[in-house]
Amino acid sequence: MNILTISLKNIRKNLSFYALYLFSAAFVITVFFSFLSFSMNDIIVEKISSDGRVESMCRTISIFLMAFVIFYMTYSNRFFLRRRSEELGIYALLGYRRNSILALLCCENVFLCAGALLLGLFFGSCLHRGIVLAVTALLDLYIDPSGIPFFAPRAAVYTAGFLLVIILLLSVSNASLLLRTPLIGLVRSRKKAEKKMKFRRLPAAAGLAMTGAGYLLSLDIIRGEDSIWITSGFYLTGMITLFLLVCGTVLFIFAFLPFLLDKDRQNADRFYTPDRIILIPGFIYRIRSGARTLIMLTLLSAAALTVSSVMALSLYYPVAALSRITPSEIEFRVTEKDEISEARALVMRYSSDPGAASFLETDIYTVSSGSPEALLPPEYSLGTAQENSKSGETLRDPGFECISLSSHRALLLAQGRKKAAEQLPTLKDDECILIRYEPDRDSSSEAGRTYSLQLDSEEIPVTVKETSMDNSVSFANSVGTLIVSDDLFQKISGSDLPCRSILSINGNGVKDNERLYSALDQLLDGSPYLQGHSHRQRELLSVNSSTFLLIGFLVVLFFIASGSILYFNNLTAVSDSKSDYRILWKMGYSRKRIRRIIRRQVLVFFAIPFLFGLVDCMFASLVYKNALMQNLLGNSPLLYLPVLLAVLLTGVIYLIYWLITVRACCRAVFTDSGTGRVEP
Repeated sequence: MNILTISLKNIRKNLSFYALYLFSAAFVITVFFSFLSFSMNDIIVEKISSDGRVESMCRTISIFLMAFVIFYMTYSNRFFLRRRSEELGIYALLGYRRNSILALLCCENVFLCAGALLLGLFFGSCLHRGIVLAVTALLDLYIDPSGIPFFAPRAAVYTAGFLLVIILLLSVSNASLLLRTPLIGLVRSRKKAEKKMKFRRLPAAAGLAMTGAGYLLSLDIIRGEDSIWITSGFYLTGMITLFLLVCGTVLFIFAFLPFLLDKDRQNADRFYTPDRIILIPGFIYRIRSGARTLIMLTLLSAAALTVSSVMALSLYYPVAALSRITPSEIEFRVTEKDEISEARALVMRYSSDPGAASFLETDIYTVSSGSPEALLPPEYSLGTAQENSKSGETLRDPGFECISLSSHRALLLAQGRKKAAEQLPTLKDDECILIRYEPDRDSSSEAGRTYSLQLDSEEIPVTVKETSMDNSVSFANSVGTLIVSDDLFQKISGSDLPCRSILSINGNGVKDNERLYSALDQLLDGSPYLQGHSHRQRELLSVNSSTFLLIGFLVVLFFIASGSILYFNNLTAVSDSKSDYRILWKMGYSRKRIRRIIRRQVLVFFAIPFLFGLVDCMFASLVYKNALMQNLLGNSPLLYLPVLLAVLLTGVIYLIYWLITVRACCRAVFTDSGTGRVEP
């Protein structure tokens, strides 16, 4: 019987054994091929990239994708080679030469990879078409989907060539293993564990201390300007924190976890129970013998959780901040009275429901203060002229920009912020509300402070009754906004102070109307004071969608790699201990109790990477949010909602992998390897 026939029969008779390898490889190829199809789609790339940024990112991410695919396929191949080591040893005992065994493995890899390639090309084409449709709908691109072919031949050729390189690498890896492994080593390789680690108190304590120090450094970011991250430099502190956490994780898993479990084993009351007497020694052995794999999975899970959480936060935060950056659907500074009537005419022309649109004209007066500059809030001079500035037309003079309480309330109601309008306090003539640009890091408030407003030759003191972040005018048109009583505003309007008028247009009739915004932009000659909530939201999605989509490919591969490696690792460990479970069966352990032991054994190896990754993700998100994102929305817990959703999604993925792994492990234990019959 020749090698080709043997390989075909092996695959046909052990299809359930090869199914996971086939479908997981097909899944990876699906992601890889859809990414190549997207990056080589000139029509869609030209639409979403005007400066070459997308093309550059595609080239960078393709390197990471290729590295992940090679790593994943190599690990999967090693797993199946180890599972078949006894079979290969028998082939050697029967007289097969090593080159014949290697040829057998190569043939099987070719058949399996060919099947995975066919599945990957089909599902990858479907995924690519879905991505194109989603991007087209999300960004409202004018693209005819029928002009984009379902199948990308050039991407298929690249994928097939890359898969051929992987097969060659796997063949070299298999040849290296067969050449350096003696005959008896093949037969007994499944019983061979990694080098055992000894219990050492010092590395255990060092791992705990380094991990704690890394988390404390991360927490220090909340101190703001006094933080080590600011005083010593962000990137230096970040590298030190990363070093501490990685080294701490390595030492924690290598030394502290076995030490902790060994201490638990010494507690006789807790140890001598039907389950724990089996579980704890198994935990200690597996953690000590498989520490390297567990460390790799922990770091992989931490990377996947962190990247997905940061990506979700980066997408959500700018969109949520639009409620402050551009609170009105359309807003612009009126420089000529005709612009108001022309804007109304454009709304009548382009709006599907002109009657639902509201027009509010707001006067804003810039009032300087006689208070010492050191005592004034930062909003007073935020965005004022600087010597080397090149954008003088958008800069403002220092001062409070005053609007009346009634105008502020009317704008809030027009913007649909009824609750904020109802919570506005009444103001006396010597009281005001200060609109904060962003909250102070030390949570301080300007409430109770008194500032003097200079009206011609008169100084009027006003006391800040409260501070608020509910601005009703965009930051492009008003920063340092002071809400004053209607009577005081009337007095201000009677003085000779700089004034500008802002027209705010809101309502369903103008919402998400890009044609209307473009017409107004032409009317105002591209004025920087024209702001639109829906327009900015569309702009943000357009600019960032390609970035998040490309990073999303990496996140998916992170999850595939970590979940599949956990599956392979646990299935190997349980299969190697099959005789131990048989002994438990003969000792009187019920099928239900053995299943529970397997579930708990598998759970701990899913829980350790996930929990470590979860904690790392929380601290990384805290650093990212406080150090690299402008704090326009305060510290509301709702800001971490996207992080929570990313963690929950990751938890669901891990739960699915855990259920699949438990089922496979139970089948491996309760299935007779000779007959394939599931035992009672």
